[in-house]
Amino acid sequence: MTLKKLYKPLVLSLLLALIDNYIKYFVRLNNIQETVIIENILTIDLTYNTGIAFGLLSDKTKITYVLSLIVLIWLLTQFNKVEKNSLEFYSLILIFGGAIGNLGERGYNLITLNDGKVTDFIELLFIPSFNFADSYITIGICLLILSELKNK
Repeated sequence: MTLKKLYKPLVLSLLLALIDNYIKYFVRLNNIQETVIIENILTIDLTYNTGIAFGLLSDKTKITYVLSLIVLIWLLTQFNKVEKNSLEFYSLILIFGGAIGNLGERGYNLITLNDGKVTDFIELLFIPSFNFADSYITIGICLLILSELKNK
């Protein structure tokens, strides 16, 4: 695995993570609560999540952080196995960027003794609150599945 091969995915993933963390910071700074964007469809409402997807393992923040780091390292190795500029390549960038965004915030909050929480603020229909990093990961996984189905 060479740095040259990882340059583009790392830069794009870090950019996505920065966007995610900036928006989380903005929502926290302005304490945006129950701001309706589209009635009964989309609301911005500041909440926090110490678990992983849908609040799973909320009481195991340190364990989920370590497991997430392992997955992040595994994801990094996957860039060697996919064709550059393919759908799989960009899927991995989205997943990696989302993972960096949430891991960065969770790590910071663990270090500062803030329960390792992650900021969630998007409420869409019946889906539990989420953030941009969660969206990146979800879209990336969907594209990865689509790519795999297309290749079969």
